[in-house]
Amino acid sequence: MRRVAVIIALVAAVALAGAACSRGGGDESGDFAQPIDEPADRREAPEFSVPRLDGEGELTTADLAGTPVVLNFWASWCGPCRTETPALVEFSEQTPAVRVVGVAVDDAPADSRRFAREFDVPYELASDRQGSAAAKFGVQGLPVTVILDAQGRVVTTWFGEIKRADLDLFVDQLGTAQEAPAPSS
Repeated sequence: MRRVAVIIALVAAVALAGAACSRGGGDESGDFAQPIDEPADRREAPEFSVPRLDGEGELTTADLAGTPVVLNFWASWCGPCRTETPALVEFSEQTPAVRVVGVAVDDAPADSRRFAREFDVPYELASDRQGSAAAKFGVQGLPVTVILDAQGRVVTTWFGEIKRADLDLFVDQLGTAQEAPAPSS
């Protein structure tokens, strides 16, 4: 009986990992537009408080109100997280009207800081060592990106690696102005 329980647990873990490591939807051409919740249907972001990775206090739900937020749950050991980070970095640099915040889940702070230096992450980072904040957002695998409106409500949740085009689409759907990228010389 114990062997059957172990096998069931392993199958469930593999299924969750596969779901978490896949794109949130659509095909590889990016032709899929994940719908966002209408304002009347949006729920308030859950209350949480986690230490900032730079050691300067706590990041809380209240800190996220006032501007649209891309809240990315990630870990230094997560392959898809490594793949999506350059898109998040570029998006954060080119879209100042939207705040990007990364929350490292189940990750040693030293490893998270090393990851941030490796990718030259310019946006705010926090550490959720126990995964309690992530659980409140329904995170069961990594990466997961939650889009919040300026009122601190959940617009949509993207499970798996997010692409720059997906981020831009969410901004367009929210009607948030983007700053045009500087022309290359």
